[in-house]
Amino acid sequence: MISRMKSLLAFASAAALAMSPVVLPAKVQAQTAPVAQAASSLPAGANPDFQGLWRTSGRGVRGRDGSSGGCCSEEGWHDVPAMLLPWAQDVMAKRDAGLKSGVIVPTNTQECKPDGVPTVIEIPYPFQFLQSKNEVIIMYEADYQVRRIRMNGEHPKTPKLSWYGDSVGRWDDGVLEIDTVGLSKLGQTNWDGIPHSDQLHVVERYKMTAPGAMELTMTLTDPGTFTGPWTIVKHFRQLKERRLLEYVCAENNRDAAVPVE
Repeated sequence: MISRMKSLLAFASAAALAMSPVVLPAKVQAQTAPVAQAASSLPAGANPDFQGLWRTSGRGVRGRDGSSGGCCSEEGWHDVPAMLLPWAQDVMAKRDAGLKSGVIVPTNTQECKPDGVPTVIEIPYPFQFLQSKNEVIIMYEADYQVRRIRMNGEHPKTPKLSWYGDSVGRWDDGVLEIDTVGLSKLGQTNWDGIPHSDQLHVVERYKMTAPGAMELTMTLTDPGTFTGPWTIVKHFRQLKERRLLEYVCAENNRDAAVPVE
């Protein structure tokens, strides 16, 4: 089995091949999911139904630093933002020096640690929305990671720090807004290993832009790591015939043990 990082990059660069249809027994064949409707096509006061499977569409996006690009590795995530504070710049400088010397300074992703928020949002594997009045659940194919978002709830005064934090959601004129705090500094901002402090605050805004098309605008605020807010935009498309497959990072993971090729 190839390393997790190589597996992720291979998935991103060969999306069309990865999405080739698979013939399954009738009992386990994925049913055709209803196409999600854009908010503008719904009755007044109704909220979009995000239920179903989604994956990154590969459309170009632009980060706060002005960078832009195509799918996955060039979406603004991987250009270290200029607003990193000195301590975070030092972390990334050591990581870059290790890559150049052929000695890996492993990221959480490479060590098969939980991706957590916001890194899990960057992973290019499919994810699934389950939506009800009081809760939204997001299940990710990568290591079967799960997030539970309480709708119209409030954060505790002192949330327990964790990989995925404490998430509450609300509807804002057809946009699903998810607010997450209480993120442990053990986590990282993306799979490049950009660090963050336990002051990180993540706001995700999911919007239907067309039937079966979704846009995410995500803002990261962390006064312990960044000099200002960092906003990233991603686009996703709905998968009509697909199911979440098993993905186990720890199976023969070699990322932290081999030199860079």
